[in-house]
Amino acid sequence: MEKSKTRRSRDRLSELPDSLIFHIFWFLPMRDVVRTTILSKRWENLWITTTCLKFDGSELYFENDKVRNFVNRALLYWRGIKILKLKIDFCSHPDRSFFSDFNLWVRFAVDKNVEELYVHRDKTSPDQYLVPQYLYSCSSVKLLSFKGCNLQIRGNVRWNHLKSLTIDDKCYINCEDVFNQILRGSPQLEVLTLALCNNTQNLSIQSSSLKKLSIDNHLYNCHPFKDAKLRIWTPNLETLEIWGVPYSECLLTSVSSLTHATLGFYGLDIYEDELFHDHNALWELLRQIVPTIQHVESVTLSDWCIKVLGDPKKKNLLSPLSNVKFLKLHAYFEGYEDIVNLLEIFPKVKMLVLQEEKEVQFVNLLTSTKFNAKSCLKFQAHLPDSFLLHLREVEISWADNDDSIFPFIEIVLKHACNLERIVIRVIRVEGLMPPSDSLFLASRKLLRMQRSSPNCRVDIL
Repeated sequence: MEKSKTRRSRDRLSELPDSLIFHIFWFLPMRDVVRTTILSKRWENLWITTTCLKFDGSELYFENDKVRNFVNRALLYWRGIKILKLKIDFCSHPDRSFFSDFNLWVRFAVDKNVEELYVHRDKTSPDQYLVPQYLYSCSSVKLLSFKGCNLQIRGNVRWNHLKSLTIDDKCYINCEDVFNQILRGSPQLEVLTLALCNNTQNLSIQSSSLKKLSIDNHLYNCHPFKDAKLRIWTPNLETLEIWGVPYSECLLTSVSSLTHATLGFYGLDIYEDELFHDHNALWELLRQIVPTIQHVESVTLSDWCIKVLGDPKKKNLLSPLSNVKFLKLHAYFEGYEDIVNLLEIFPKVKMLVLQEEKEVQFVNLLTSTKFNAKSCLKFQAHLPDSFLLHLREVEISWADNDDSIFPFIEIVLKHACNLERIVIRVIRVEGLMPPSDSLFLASRKLLRMQRSSPNCRVDIL
């Protein structure tokens, strides 16, 4: 009896190791972290030694002065030895009067040998936080993330242990050489993410340590096909992602370690309402890139790349990418002919994923066409016997009530003789689709389709 009482009276919270508790703190609003003092005697002062501090302006529903005082007092009470993570995310507080406090908070982190630092500001604010120069010589930092900041480097960068760097959401870069300074001063950098930054129209990335490079570029204040050039020299790069408006030139050299390539070029800027549908220019760009990624095993393509590469007049001008086993397409199903033509360039693909963006799903719901069996049969007459010979699995996101998916599925079922499974993930858009028996009708259509693989299973999820 005494043992059972002892078990019931055990304080399991107090038995948790500090490292696990600090990890939990990272996922809580800072106000709640402070409130954990009431949980037990051991937790009474635990938060003041935590190695993970996160101040999120969206969670601090105070006036600016109160928010500033809350952060300053929390850091004043802190009695730890080292900070592993510090996040300053004040996108909801655009007041530039915070900048002097930001400097104090960043200095605090640097003095405590911070390893992960997030400095996030409102991306729409005209006033950008100028990153202090002493941060560029913080040798302890291993992860850095900037949003809405101004990066102007005077002197040398000494991020000797930096592994991951994100420069995101309209950060201001005073000159293109900033990236070269960063790369020269970050000998262990493995992950570099550049998103929506200015001064990225002429990028030259040279690094022997990079393993993942992601570029999302709107190419502000320049013509996409005349002014923008990208050069990459990264012998150990494994993953390359390029999103946004196309460059005029893209030179990839020494990328022999590359295993996954994403070409996410698009021709419609839905935010600026501008069109860049120059297919010939994109074709010339892709002709530069595709020969350099012949060895990759995984490829992701945007809908515009699909349309250009799937042009029947041009698809035979490129050598097949025979090493690609995984292919992901951000596609319009109404253009299934482009998708099928494109697949001929990937003769040994085993896993195919087709994903529609939310904007595309919305449009398809309003403009979806009916399944035309005669047109589909006529199109299939031109497909080679070896088409989809190695395909094993297909995963498709499908907007309910959109019939444009079925011609493509019919072609896959008929020609992929070794296909094992098709997974159709239903995407429902709230407020647009009335209750219907569309899933039942879809199942009936699928059952009537000819299948060359007797073992193929079709799952609708």
